[in-house]
Amino acid sequence: MNGAALRVMHVMEAMHQGGAESLVLEHVRHAGPGIGTLVCALNRGGPALEAARALGARCFVLEKRRSPAGGWVALRRLAALLRAEDVSVVNGHNPTGGLFAVAAARLAGVPAVRTEHSLHYPGRHSVFYPAIEPIATRLVRRVLCVCEAVRASHARRMPRLAGRFVTVANGISEAPAVRPRAALRAELGLAPDARVALTVGSLTPQKAQHVLLEAFARAARELPGASLLVAGEGRLRADLEARRDALGLGARVRFLGARADVPDLMEAADLFALSSVREGLSVTLLEAMRAGRAVVASRVGGNGEAVADGATGMLVPPGDALALAAALRVLLDDPDRAAALGLAGRRRWAGRFTAERMVRETEEIYAAVTREQRRASTRTGELAGGVHDPA
Repeated sequence: MNGAALRVMHVMEAMHQGGAESLVLEHVRHAGPGIGTLVCALNRGGPALEAARALGARCFVLEKRRSPAGGWVALRRLAALLRAEDVSVVNGHNPTGGLFAVAAARLAGVPAVRTEHSLHYPGRHSVFYPAIEPIATRLVRRVLCVCEAVRASHARRMPRLAGRFVTVANGISEAPAVRPRAALRAELGLAPDARVALTVGSLTPQKAQHVLLEAFARAARELPGASLLVAGEGRLRADLEARRDALGLGARVRFLGARADVPDLMEAADLFALSSVREGLSVTLLEAMRAGRAVVASRVGGNGEAVADGATGMLVPPGDALALAAALRVLLDDPDRAAALGLAGRRRWAGRFTAERMVRETEEIYAAVTREQRRASTRTGELAGGVHDPA
């Protein structure tokens, strides 16, 4: 990698496991010829960092302390790392990674971009971030947004800088081999002919699984053989389990905890449900499309950019348990229609949302910003030295 023509460093607050982390791994996995990839976690590593290392990326953890002094030390260490590793361009992800990447890149004289994985919403940032964000945006060549909805939510707040925000839609690789559906269902205690909905996500207010439980309870009255699997962990688990029990759903709704085998769970399920009230472009939604599963999702963020309503799945208003129940009932009760929508969803994933396409588009932007940096440096040098008439 030391001889790579373009050396790209991704900066993340942490590299445990999540949607943004999985996308960084796609950039490592599908880096083009001549691209060297480095990954730096500001606070801590984790499974995703180890996966990046196994894929051949140079990986670093700065162990930033939670104090102003600790932040300044981490910033200086990051700038030194950019110089020592001869980084060509740095990509900072989300607010914390973005701010540190931009500031360190400025100190090191390296061009920077940042990536926004989420919509803007009140309370996303610290009270100081709104004052800092426009400055950070002026200092980057591009702000990469994972879907058009994310781009619009950020660009509209900074109209004078709107041209720096560009959309590069999320993409994911082909799934690893999955185990046989019958064996997976047996492990999960599901009958071979049961109709099964699956949701995957953190058990947090954003994902609104309480709405999904309400909707499933309504749909399940007419579908006695249907089940719901909930994969993910979070602070709302106890509340959601209590709500399941209060709705009388019992064993028909199973909480699986955090899972590393999402492709296997998709294989075992018949459709994927996403009840979020806020999304960027959900990686698990793309995983469902890739698996050929029909999708029922709330119409928020990038969901409507990924799901073709009526053609690959069904979109419903966020927070509307009645509409969500109706969509679940239709697709759980009609296996042929669900299968047809799922097949169309897989074709849509293959045409628009592959990791290879995402990485190629991003690397084209890296090449463009490095060219811009070289031109700017040349102009600065000419101005500093004076332009002499050879005559």
